[in-house]
Amino acid sequence: MSKCVLCNKKIKFSRDCPALNQVICSTCCGTKKVSEIKCTKDCKYFMEYEIKENRKGIVKLVKASFNKEAEDIYRDTSVLELVAPFERFMFYTYYNCRNVNDDFIFDCYIKMYYSLDEKETIYSFDEVETEIFNEYNKAAKKTKLSIESQKLILLRMMKSVDNMTGGKFGNRMYLELLRNNFTNTGIVADNIGKI
Repeated sequence: MSKCVLCNKKIKFSRDCPALNQVICSTCCGTKKVSEIKCTKDCKYFMEYEIKENRKGIVKLVKASFNKEAEDIYRDTSVLELVAPFERFMFYTYYNCRNVNDDFIFDCYIKMYYSLDEKETIYSFDEVETEIFNEYNKAAKKTKLSIESQKLILLRMMKSVDNMTGGKFGNRMYLELLRNNFTNTGIVADNIGKI
């Protein structure tokens, strides 16, 4: 059994470290990642860490954003010129697709948010996510909104997903909200009528 080059202990669970070009133990990888090891993008453990940290950051930002009516960017008609056709596409394309739920949509929006800058991205998109991102880009191109505005819109849509998901109606409430918005039918419409 070999020893870790960082802690000099016997390695139970080894990890190839591209930054050190050595094998290290999983404990050192987990505790010294970024802080003591200059991790590189070709390390799968670093990429997993980055994706997890990005998600935590976005969730925190979403919870802190758009909590007052005056802060809501949907009051701006230029924003709605992007949001309305895109969310119409989301509803009509994915409402009847049972594989697409709030978690999937939220994670897709996170990937889109971090990929908008057109820098090297750590994210890969499956076929459905690619279709969603392409549709978003198509709508954004028509509006000519800045990347920062587009990112704010994605945050606001994530806020909608976060506000709607879960509860007694499950993990497709964002799509139910869109159904209400575009057809004035469904679970949301039925429950609004009872209030």
